[in-house]
Amino acid sequence: MTERTKTVAIVGAGVFGLSLAVALRRRGYNVTVFDQHRYDETRYQPGYDDSVQSASVDHNKIFRASYGTKLHYQRLAMESRKAWVSLNKTRKHSQEDNADLFVNCGMLRVQPSEHLGALEKETLANMQREGLRDTQFVKSYPEDRERAHTLGWESKLLDFEIPETSPPKTFEAVLDSLAGYTKCSEACAYFQKLAEAEGVKFHFGQEEGKFDSLVEETLPDSGQKRAIGLKTKDGVFHRADTVAIAAGSFSTQLLPDLSYHLESSGGSVVTFKIEKSDAGLWEKYSPERFPVITWKSAARSKDGKDIGSVYVFPRTEDGLIKIGYRGIKFTNFRPAPKGTPFTQHDQWSIPLAPKESLKIPQPAIDAIRNFVSIFLPEFEHVAFHSTKLCWYTDSLDNSFVVGVSEQ
Repeated sequence: MTERTKTVAIVGAGVFGLSLAVALRRRGYNVTVFDQHRYDETRYQPGYDDSVQSASVDHNKIFRASYGTKLHYQRLAMESRKAWVSLNKTRKHSQEDNADLFVNCGMLRVQPSEHLGALEKETLANMQREGLRDTQFVKSYPEDRERAHTLGWESKLLDFEIPETSPPKTFEAVLDSLAGYTKCSEACAYFQKLAEAEGVKFHFGQEEGKFDSLVEETLPDSGQKRAIGLKTKDGVFHRADTVAIAAGSFSTQLLPDLSYHLESSGGSVVTFKIEKSDAGLWEKYSPERFPVITWKSAARSKDGKDIGSVYVFPRTEDGLIKIGYRGIKFTNFRPAPKGTPFTQHDQWSIPLAPKESLKIPQPAIDAIRNFVSIFLPEFEHVAFHSTKLCWYTDSLDNSFVVGVSEQ
């Protein structure tokens, strides 16, 4: 008698849900993915549906392997990079769409002062350890500049003047030639199509795709409960051997047991718009000429913690320049449902409603405006094209949470 193929139901069709679906399907599982949004119609396009708050539905996300002392993340990122580069090569031979999903434009890590910061020194040490130091170019090191010139990266070793210094000084910076960004919405659309082609089933929409509840049974021997599937908003029960929650910042609301480990917090994002007719700015901020830039406006705090940074991307093909601020992780505490395993004074942080997430707090505006005055002076007095809070899923130690719920 042949063994029955195991079934997996995945809640969430963002990057984690899609990548999990493809990986499990290739291992022989029957996989079904559920999501309340009609990604089969919108193809993950940002701005197509104002109710979508998935972090995966965005123009771009930074790709980097620079993580200070966290060598395991550096190695994981390098594995990921190899896969992205391979995917780019595969797509170049495709007749449907041959555009790169990973854009290797480099990333300039601008320091808080004219000297290398502690985190940067840790990053460079681990790059050295892994044989990757030649991919990193410290702006003030003559040997690094010479190597950057030889390899075609010197034009992205940009100088930015430190305000109110006399005589004028410039920020130290390190150009990372391994880094760049991924076109995350396009990547999700690609992997959803790939998953479907490989046999993954999808249920989208506010009825058949929206998670309502876990369905459990009680084990006769131990009396413990075990999930046997899920119910969607249309009342249909979907049996599964395993249910995986991959719902990003909404995960705790679907599985409150995760409140021990996860919290929703908002990062502030703004955009400026460049018209193609403005040839000077269009060229200057293109990925061919402009790297991703990150800047920590201050060194580590007194307790040794890293201060959150401001970052900017090259313009998109539509002329959008995106800037993000994570110096303060904004929370939205609301009364938690009765029985939630972990709360703070009976409250927990969950994403704001979509319309409320279109405004960003004043401290974020101030930090971004200061950043713009230094790094994008042409936009110092230009109104933002758009603003929003991008909702993240923060864990206690900033690591992935992968495991079996003890609920």
